Amino acid sequence: MENQPDAKFGDTSNSDEIMVFTSHCNVYKVQRTEIFSTHQVLDKIEFEEGEKPVYIIGDKKYSGFLIAAFENGKIAKIGMNSYKTEFKRKKLKNAFNNESPLIFIERIDNDIDLVAVSSINKIVLFNTGLINPVESRSTKGVQAMKQKDGSKMISVMRAEQAKLADPEFYRKGLNVIGFYLKKGDEI
Repeated sequence: MENQPDAKFGDTSNSDEIMVFTSHCNVYKVQRTEIFSTHQVLDKIEFEEGEKPVYIIGDKKYSGFLIAAFENGKIAKIGMNSYKTEFKRKKLKNAFNNESPLIFIERIDNDIDLVAVSSINKIVLFNTGLINPVESRSTKGVQAMKQKDGSKMISVMRAEQAKLADPEFYRKGLNVIGFYLKKGDEI
């Protein structure tokens, strides 16, 4: 690949295998042997036409969960063990659901608070513990943010990345429209 793609990076240290999730809902597995940089990892992958990496992590234990959030307001919590294979396969299709554009992806070990933002400037705070984990990589997820008047979820971030004076004001659970941002709060 000629230039470095805009991809989110998770922890790749202490891993025998690097996993590269892509814009075409694939995950490529690259053995860490003799690889010292992200460019070397990406050079080992034969991407499909127009395919770009969106998230790169290392995982040798296949523990924890992959959180994937979509524009339609749904969030999936996929067990990382669903990416484990007996043989050293290089490519897995359907790494996550493709029915709505992906807007957030991150591997977690423990449940975390996330903040979702809609296109009509509504905010909702929730904990990933409210989402039941599944082993199906193609899960549609659960409705975290309800759509209203054609709105869509445009971003998701860790709660600590948002500057909220009273974060609990925005916590209402799942499947809600959310709240307007209070004066002084920033996303």
